[in-house]
Amino acid sequence: QATMKAIQISRTGGPEVLDPVELPTPVPGPGEVLVKADAIGVNYFDTMIRTGRYRWMPKLPFVLGNEMSGHVAALGSGVTKLKVGQTVFVAGYEIGNRGGLYAEYAAVPEKAAWPLPDNLGADAATALTNYQLAIILMRHAARGVEPKTILVYGAAGGVGSALIDIGRVSGIATIGTAGSAEKCKEILARGADFAIDYTKENVVDTLMSQTKGRGADIIFDHVAGKAFAEGLKMIAPLGMIVSYAVLGGMPEGDLFKDMRANIEKSPAVRCFTMHTYDHMEEPRRDAMARAVELLGSGKAKPAIATRFP
Repeated sequence: QATMKAIQISRTGGPEVLDPVELPTPVPGPGEVLVKADAIGVNYFDTMIRTGRYRWMPKLPFVLGNEMSGHVAALGSGVTKLKVGQTVFVAGYEIGNRGGLYAEYAAVPEKAAWPLPDNLGADAATALTNYQLAIILMRHAARGVEPKTILVYGAAGGVGSALIDIGRVSGIATIGTAGSAEKCKEILARGADFAIDYTKENVVDTLMSQTKGRGADIIFDHVAGKAFAEGLKMIAPLGMIVSYAVLGGMPEGDLFKDMRANIEKSPAVRCFTMHTYDHMEEPRRDAMARAVELLGSGKAKPAIATRFP
């Protein structure tokens, strides 16, 4: 039987737990296609699983990987739309978040392999899930708020930079935070209206002065922790904080008390996870179609931090 290289973990920890292994090359079953990888995404999400910090930890041993772009190498019986040689993108969300994409090949249901436009390269395509998430954060998680201004924490990162792009192409004023002058330059080069270096500036004062005291309609916060209550001071009237991760740990204060302390703004907080969409295929797929269209149009180019052989 043919074998392929894959990267597996049998324990959690640092990069040293990533084991190169030889596994049987999968064979596409009925309604499946075999995808040969051209580029594989390495995302923050993968590092959370590798280090054992993910709330939905898989059983070990586990082959990591939630983003693969490549081309169709073989068809199972009953495949109707895709052709051998076609370039496609596979997202973990469409295969039940089962990982397995740090590998040379993956056998996936035909509709889990998104056909890609010719002008969308394999490397850029691995960032599609960041744009899918950013679109859902903006259109669904923050629904009910019609933003004039958004504030994006960590705007030089994968999802942060995608949120800046989505805001920019939607005609919304975008303000991003980052932890260095260099990252602030990247955010401005992406087309953000303003960037705040949180290591040197008071974010609340700078944001409020930049918005002439009004604040931001939506704050996209993946940090929480000590800074969470500060978000409530920066929110525009009837605005919303969308909390989509807690990388800085849980906030220390009493959330309801903090919200009441800013009651003149009538603030809202939405806690969000993409797992809400595990069984909601239509909005998830609609967002992916929009992401493919956006990156294919060239109006947004993903931030790829580094490339590994």
